[in-house]
Amino acid sequence: MKALIFDSSSIITLALNNLLYILKPLKEKFNGKFLITPDVKKELVDVPVETKRFKLEALMISQLIKEGILEISRTDLKKQIVEVQGNANSAYIADGEEIKILHSGESSCIALAKMLQEEYDVGIVLDERTARMLSEAPENLRKLLEKKLHMKVKMNEENLEQFADLRIIRSSELCYVAYKKKMITLPADFEDAVEALFYAVKFKGCSISFSEIDKAKKLKI
Repeated sequence: MKALIFDSSSIITLALNNLLYILKPLKEKFNGKFLITPDVKKELVDVPVETKRFKLEALMISQLIKEGILEISRTDLKKQIVEVQGNANSAYIADGEEIKILHSGESSCIALAKMLQEEYDVGIVLDERTARMLSEAPENLRKLLEKKLHMKVKMNEENLEQFADLRIIRSSELCYVAYKKKMITLPADFEDAVEALFYAVKFKGCSISFSEIDKAKKLKI
């Protein structure tokens, strides 16, 4: 069995680029579950639906939930979320102060992924750079934090073991697959289409670098 767990960052990126429609055919092709946690639903629907600025996106995402394209996990994750946040938010220390790395939505996605790993082939769809680096490049994250804070940052490696085996993708990868599978059609050649898609998601929150975009443009369909 397969499952993708979506953080709010990736869904918001797609919503702001009018690309939510790719989730239905992607799920059909994936032949697995597209999951969100209650914490993520709160960030995507419950809070923004009460605002004028983001109400439309919240209603569109709510429709995806109603149609069963996005499924809300009912697993009780309270204990696991506390553990994930505790480990992440005490992994980096600057000037004697712990640096907050993860919020509840991201923590809930990681907690659910860890819980499902034995039963599912599971991945997390997450656009936010800091959370991804925590798993993929913790030492690079330490250096990045030093650069931002202009001070030495210590890293507790034991706290990071929980995040080492996570499989994380971004909305940019989803868009690339959707384009390859002709779920997205654009009046442009491959290079221009990929460039347009990747810069669109980059400027709406996906942490993809300029060099990664250049490499993607050179890939063969």
